[in-house]
Amino acid sequence: MAKILWHSGAPWAPTGYGQQTALFAPRLRDLGHDVALSAWWGLNGSALEFEGMPVYPADQKWGNVVLPGYAKRHQADLVIALMDAWVLAPEVMRDLPLAVWTPVDHQPCPPKVADFFRKSGARPIAMSRFGEQMLQDEGLDPLYVPHGVDAEVFKPRFRDEIRETTGTSERFIVGVVANNSGGTSPTSGPPRKAFPQSLMAFSAFHRRHPDALLYLHTELTGRPGLEHGLNIGRLLERFEVPPEAVKFTDQLSMEIGIEPSAMANLYNSFDVLLNPSYGEGFGIPIVEAQACGTPVIVTDWTAMPELCGAGWKIDGEPWYDPQHEAFFKCPSVGLILDALEAAYENAAGLRDQARDFAVQYDADLVTETYWKPALEALSRPREVPPLPNREMRRARKKAGAAA
Repeated sequence: MAKILWHSGAPWAPTGYGQQTALFAPRLRDLGHDVALSAWWGLNGSALEFEGMPVYPADQKWGNVVLPGYAKRHQADLVIALMDAWVLAPEVMRDLPLAVWTPVDHQPCPPKVADFFRKSGARPIAMSRFGEQMLQDEGLDPLYVPHGVDAEVFKPRFRDEIRETTGTSERFIVGVVANNSGGTSPTSGPPRKAFPQSLMAFSAFHRRHPDALLYLHTELTGRPGLEHGLNIGRLLERFEVPPEAVKFTDQLSMEIGIEPSAMANLYNSFDVLLNPSYGEGFGIPIVEAQACGTPVIVTDWTAMPELCGAGWKIDGEPWYDPQHEAFFKCPSVGLILDALEAAYENAAGLRDQARDFAVQYDADLVTETYWKPALEALSRPREVPPLPNREMRRARKKAGAAA
């Protein structure tokens, strides 16, 4: 069995990366591997432990300073980094036995992502089938391992009782679970989670359906200590969403972190999850919501279509992201409104379908079906594919379109 160094957000961090670390690092250990953790976010100053595994602190530079040293300290046979690949320095990572479980949330694959893998020699692990295809289009050789959820925690619960305790039994609840970042400067990119479009559509929806309630599980002005996001309160005022039509998660609780069981209760209280993002590398709330029996509204772009087993996929307009030289998609406000109307009529009938779809992403099943063969592949000698020329890329894209 291998000595594995896992490099990502700390397992207690209230983020998607932290959550996936908490799910899968112990499962890889339980397969018999010797696992240590390196936290590029969520731990400073000293090492701690998580379920008996050492957790090494961050260097504030994504691990570009300390990761080689941590790998040497652990005598790692394999380093798995769960993060955006493009922030890593290829010249630092070149000598590491590195695989990067990375998101691809644009189309095509951003050049900075592909260039990192070519220059570093690291093995890409795609977290979506979309990402796998985008990496393959660049002549890379990705493995595929999807993100996962604990389907024993995120499951249908006593929906009516949960809603009764919050005084929302008679409301149609539209839930948003998303980080509030971007959209505040030319270099920060768009508000990727599409808050302006979602709030504008909900405003029109609420005028038609006064019983509608918008539940926002997000930061009001951006995550403290990181890049600020949009001022959600100002947006609600601008779009004339009345205060009685909106509820927020307690902001201090969000900063500290909310237990998975409490998040499962929250998803169970929703009638529909609204997640029409500009782009997703995966989209964990989309699967968590469906695991709880809640259908979803997503943009028909990047990883989102493959994760929508029960709900509505909406179109929009391409949005060119100059920072990554690739396209997001800006969701149509009118189509979000249409999907909300469809959910108002039909969401309850999709609950069983949502659950049946989402259980394929249960963390135990993902470990057995995807992580075990991926780790076996990473232990074997690798045949590095040749860099594709223009003709090869066109042939791949043509073959993909035909399929």
